[in-house]
Amino acid sequence: MTDRPVYAVGETVRITVTATNAGTRWAVHHYPGWQRYVLSVRDELSREVATDAVRRPAPDTAFQDRWLPGQMLILATYWGQQEGAIVPAWSDDPPGPRLAPGRYRIRCTWRGREPGSYAELADAWTPWFEIV
Repeated sequence: MTDRPVYAVGETVRITVTATNAGTRWAVHHYPGWQRYVLSVRDELSREVATDAVRRPAPDTAFQDRWLPGQMLILATYWGQQEGAIVPAWSDDPPGPRLAPGRYRIRCTWRGREPGSYAELADAWTPWFEIV
């Protein structure tokens, strides 16, 4: 989710990702690299204009989380309305130019999988927000 439905040009957008093990048993998620999830900003035509995907080699050891029933994770990301890397420190790419005013939304793709499972969780989308 985002913290507001409307932002002035140049205002920082706070993106909050929450994940909960709503099941009745514990779960272990394995991740194919550095990130639990990948955020992307999409314009009105669903084109990706910014992302926080880490483009660096994954570590030799697998990253994993253990989730107890009811356990919740809450993480915040701050985006400065620029194209390209949402978090420039995570990327070798420099931040791009500011986006034009318009309607945007965030897509969150969860990367974790339980061992032996090929099932993917559905992407989560924020409601549309505006930059004016």
